Amino acid sequence: MELVLNDEQRLLKESAEKLVAQYGGPDAHRALRETEHGFDRARQKAVADAGWISIMVPERDGGLGLGLYELALVLEQAGRGLMTEPIAAAAISAYAIGAGRAATGTAETLAGLVTGEKIIIPALQDPAAPEGDREKITAMHYHYGYELTGVRTTVPLAAAADAYLVDASTSEGSIVIFVPGDLFGVGASATRTVDGLSHGTLTLSEATIMADDRLVAGVKQGETLTADLYDRLLIAASAEMLGVMEAALDLAISYMKTREQFGRPIGSFQALQHRAVNDHTEIELTRSLLYQVCGAYDAGHSNRSLAAAVNARASDAVLGVTKSVIQMHGAIGFTDEYDAGLYLRRAMTLAAQYGNASFQRKRYAALAEAEAAAAEEPATRRKRPKRKKSIFADQKGF
Repeated sequence: MELVLNDEQRLLKESAEKLVAQYGGPDAHRALRETEHGFDRARQKAVADAGWISIMVPERDGGLGLGLYELALVLEQAGRGLMTEPIAAAAISAYAIGAGRAATGTAETLAGLVTGEKIIIPALQDPAAPEGDREKITAMHYHYGYELTGVRTTVPLAAAADAYLVDASTSEGSIVIFVPGDLFGVGASATRTVDGLSHGTLTLSEATIMADDRLVAGVKQGETLTADLYDRLLIAASAEMLGVMEAALDLAISYMKTREQFGRPIGSFQALQHRAVNDHTEIELTRSLLYQVCGAYDAGHSNRSLAAAVNARASDAVLGVTKSVIQMHGAIGFTDEYDAGLYLRRAMTLAAQYGNASFQRKRYAALAEAEAAAAEEPATRRKRPKRKKSIFADQKGF
């Protein structure tokens, strides 16, 4: 698939390239690994000022009113620049407010998000996950709100968040609600990842929230919105992975042009040329699937199985390409001082963020089967054979 951008998309991509060139890159990433959370709130503010976080916010709420396609364009550039800020998390949380439209007090939350002042991290669970694999958060009715209790593990940047976007189970169904990080009964732990960021566990212990201020989606819309947000997180992570592998391969090709062995550049060796071509093919296949899926979502033809498919492909591809880049660099690629290792570490974190490629392939198979069954069900009803009339129907007594 050839990526053809309209004028608006082209300008957005070009502005993203300039912003990443100014704020991102291996040197900035290496410096941030030593900080508490591994990212820079000032950079989050910069991308917010550029409009990235408000990309999918409806125009009626002061956003750009664009789609997942445009978000993927800027996240691809963020991946190229090894930017570790929770850009996708904030953008999807902002989108949730416009999509949910349940609470009357979320305007302040949205304002803090789109200006980069607040960081809200989605701590969502796939509604289609098997019951035995679910980490349930329960919401008990409490006066005019809810009392939340439960645990969510492997939440990206859990300890750095100002608030969380959580799905919770009530006696009537599932809701989506914002949970302030400083609320009594809310706790978060942190564990360092290989790229210098942190994932953690969100713990809710009878945390009480007023529904009018924080509720995003009630029981009628909760499960549907949760599924939509979860899939958008998968697609957003795939866009970042695309950028990571692109930049990593560019680094390797540049090295192959300058590094000499046996009196000539190593890029002239056919074995390395074949490896680079294979890596380029993996990148372009990922790009094609990613933007086709983004286009389908924006056109209103969302498909949960394809969101799992694009994440599985991107996870496999980014690990394959970045490992290949390390090998093309030889021994220098394994040193921490050289940039190639930074891309591999970032790839490892992104590929495992919402479950690895194997996990996503299993989800794809289960979701595709469920979607096929749902598509066939109405047709089955229509084609149901008519009940045969009894031969005794016209006889007396029958």
